[in-house]
Amino acid sequence: MKKRLFRLGALCCAAAMTITTSAQALSVEEAYDILQRSYVDKLPRAAQDAKSLDELFSYTDDYTYYMTAEEYQAFLQGVEGDVSFAGIGAEITYVPEGIRIVSVLKGGGAEKAGLAAGDIIIAIESESCAPGGAEHRAKLLGEAGTSVTITVRHADGTQADYTVTRALVTQTNTTVSVTGGVGYIDCDSFGTQTGTYFQEGVRGNDSAVHAWIVDLRGNGGGLTSAAVSALGAFSGEGDLIYFVDQDGESTAQSYSGKDLTDKPAIVLMDSGSASASEIFAGGVLGTGSGIVIGTRSYGKGVAQVLYDESNCPYLHGDAVKVTAYRFYCAGGNTTDRIGVVPTLYIPQDQAVAAARLLSGEKTKDSAYLRLVLNGYDFYIDIPAGKESSSAALEAILAALTPDAVLYWGENGGERKLTLAQAREKCGFAVSSALDFSDVADSEYAQEIDSLAASRIVFGDGGKFRPDATMTRAEVCALLAQALDLYSTANGYFTDVAKGSWYAPSVNAMAAIGLVSGVGGGKFDPNATMTQEEFITVLGRLVEFVNLDAREFLDKNPLAILQPLPKYKSFSHWAIRSAELLTNSVFDENGDAVNMYCMSLEDIEPQVPILREQAAAALYNALHTTGVLKY
Repeated sequence: MKKRLFRLGALCCAAAMTITTSAQALSVEEAYDILQRSYVDKLPRAAQDAKSLDELFSYTDDYTYYMTAEEYQAFLQGVEGDVSFAGIGAEITYVPEGIRIVSVLKGGGAEKAGLAAGDIIIAIESESCAPGGAEHRAKLLGEAGTSVTITVRHADGTQADYTVTRALVTQTNTTVSVTGGVGYIDCDSFGTQTGTYFQEGVRGNDSAVHAWIVDLRGNGGGLTSAAVSALGAFSGEGDLIYFVDQDGESTAQSYSGKDLTDKPAIVLMDSGSASASEIFAGGVLGTGSGIVIGTRSYGKGVAQVLYDESNCPYLHGDAVKVTAYRFYCAGGNTTDRIGVVPTLYIPQDQAVAAARLLSGEKTKDSAYLRLVLNGYDFYIDIPAGKESSSAALEAILAALTPDAVLYWGENGGERKLTLAQAREKCGFAVSSALDFSDVADSEYAQEIDSLAASRIVFGDGGKFRPDATMTRAEVCALLAQALDLYSTANGYFTDVAKGSWYAPSVNAMAAIGLVSGVGGGKFDPNATMTQEEFITVLGRLVEFVNLDAREFLDKNPLAILQPLPKYKSFSHWAIRSAELLTNSVFDENGDAVNMYCMSLEDIEPQVPILREQAAAALYNALHTTGVLKY
């Protein structure tokens, strides 16, 4: 690794804050020097000629920015979470449209007004606050008992004015409670004390619980070290996070203590769960310490270094936060863009109830359902579940894949049953609303239905059209759904019209290098994609997601693979991806685990890929790498 001019600051994975700079002590030249030495990606040539800090930082990601002394102090308070202040009672982040509410604080005015995570404040006292910045945050603060009128745009696009009363709110970022034998850890951010809260909470209460629920909904992140310490309480010793810097070098952060519980963690997650929260949730899956339920997380797989006067001679009370690493969770997968895909996709209005059902115990006097998920047994008391939350029970069954391992217990006995049988025994329709009407006869029906359960593939009018070929644009749409990544950026290809249904998917996949054009600045979106083209794209996706895949490709250059007879029918640009998908992962017997949908000898490189084949290959790749962890 290159020698650094500055001692690296604390690794920080806080949620993004787009700061508008005002007067600053840092010069553009000094800021450029910091970025050139630490920023994870190569800066464009134009960055060297930037005339202002605003222009310079526009060439970086949303997590890299300059802070004045006042903004830096506000940032430190926001990360710690243990603060007292008078304001509207909401954790916020700055966005181009204004101020986005990450979460509302208990007892605050925002909660009382009915505001929710995801709402965007677009005006304060009838004055626009776009783009959001520290000067707008200051207008939300004030003396307790005073009020402020804000204009809010909700997630559904509607707008409304709210008069919110400011109140003094003391917010501790982590609380631990035990009810009915279930431990509940509610963590709003990962500050310097969060790891201690987890450790002490689990150690002091584990003997009284049979399951732990960890609520990370709306948790925008914080300190990596805190997430590792918190995760270690459940996982025990080992490398729990990997960081890859601008030189491509990897550094692991380890936990050396013992686990403090042998009970599973049931992690609650939503789209507001980011960075350090994803390190924890992804680590729970990667170490086999429990499951994750809810909806997919935010997808912030990069970590920042914080520079201030303690580690950088250019700074004097002000600070710079720089994206210096991409991180990979325990198990080797990044959450960058793709986020953490939950074990069970549960709508947020049923998430807590579902977690409660899954944290039940084996019953003696009533029927129960035993689910085997990520190596743990989860028991659901069926009569009690149907009485307390029938909707949550149905949501759990809808989130299970066709190969789910299920047992029905009753009258002292237990027998294995299928998902359809479990639904019927519980009094629900045998088919889920997510099931397709035309895949039963497909040899890849299980893979297609499994992707549907994880909300990665969607049909059209209840049909999947498994035998249809796929255009290049349709493949991009499939990958965009898998990554949950779309882009409004334009200009990658001259024949991808702005406003076309596929433009957000094609542009997003091009931006991260998964797809390329056909020459002359064109993409040819309506052309049918061949198997070797799909293999190439899928291989790039696996390389993007998985650290082991990156290392495998580094060790297997094209010069070694191309002469092999098995690749004589492949185009040279598809060979490395084909090798990655068919010959890079091995089971305990030493046999290769195929991440594609068919064996190498059965692949017809120039034949069009079918929808069912693409879905099966995508499922196999995500399942083998552990992105889909059942």
